[in-house]
Amino acid sequence: MTVSITKIELNSYSKLIAFFKFNGQIINQLKQSNCKSYKATGSWNLKVWYTMTLWENENEIDTFYRNGIHLEAMKQSKKFSSKIQFKRINQPNLISWKEAKNLFEN
Repeated sequence: MTVSITKIELNSYSKLIAFFKFNGQIINQLKQSNCKSYKATGSWNLKVWYTMTLWENENEIDTFYRNGIHLEAMKQSKKFSSKIQFKRINQPNLISWKEAKNLFEN
């Protein structure tokens, strides 16, 4: 199994609405995909957001990322964020947010 973790830092608070619009649509797409599990969280200041998804393999992740609303969100992402990072790890289950956030510190 593969866990995919994304960290998105919004350029400004004015970008929150655009981010929430895409995020809601992406969650709906996730529910219809082969994703085994997912979760999302934000920072206390609402400028940094994390998503975590669990997939059977890398091909399923790539298929999801390159289709539907997620593909459109990636095309539009430069409008609301200039700092998007992701990590993929082999893990049988989603990890804690503390572990996930530490991956971006190292």
